[in-house]
This record gives sequence, structure tokens and C-alpha cells, in this order.
Amino acid sequence: MIEDPSASWDGPFPYGALAPAGVTPWTSHADMQDVSFELLARHLMTPVTQQAWDELRSVRRRLLVDLLLYDVDLAAELPLARDDIDRGIAEESGPRDVPTHPLPEDSVRLLDDLIRFDV
Repeated sequence: MIEDPSASWDGPFPYGALAPAGVTPWTSHADMQDVSFELLARHLMTPVTQQAWDELRSVRRRLLVDLLLYDVDLAAELPLARDDIDRGIAEESGPRDVPTHPLPEDSVRLLDDLIRFDV
């Protein structure tokens, strides 16, 4: 799971703040209620972790936090993204449609009049 990079959050993201206590998006609601004991036992209870725990122990707030997470399998997605980037680069650097015939004389004169390199 990754956080939405465009989402703003007041303070550290709750799952990140509680990660040292083993909290993940897959932590059950019942286990979330007991996280404070784990935080206290590990001497990790700070105002930041207290606020994060408060946000995740409420079902309503936790659903809001979970809306900002994306379930992405990076191991599967990275090769696909790399292939798309390589394909885009190949298209950009591929052969261009260059006219093989010369331009008409009047077009050359018009371009010559329009393009000036007065430096």
C-alpha cells in the first residue's frame, strides 16, 4: 500500500507514525484498539503516535485514512511502467517524416523572408 502523494495530512500519516508498533492497513479493528498498550510497552507513546492512534481507532476516521491508500503491487507494476517509458522514448527518437522532395521555389522565398537571424 502506498499513500496518495497529492493528499495532504496534518502531521505524519497515521500508518507511518504507528509502523514501529507493527500497525498496517491490514491490522484488524480489534487489534487497533489495543495498539496503545504496544506503544506504551515499547516506549513509543508520544503526542504524534497518540494522535495517529486516535485517528485509526475510530472506524469513521480510519476509513478516511484508508481512502488515501492505494494497493499497488510494485514488483508487478514497475516492469510494465519501464516498458511504457522505453516505448515512449523509442517513439520520440524514431524516424521523422522528412519530405524527400524539395519545397516549391515560392515557398522557399516566403520562408526566407519570414525567417531572419538578425543578431
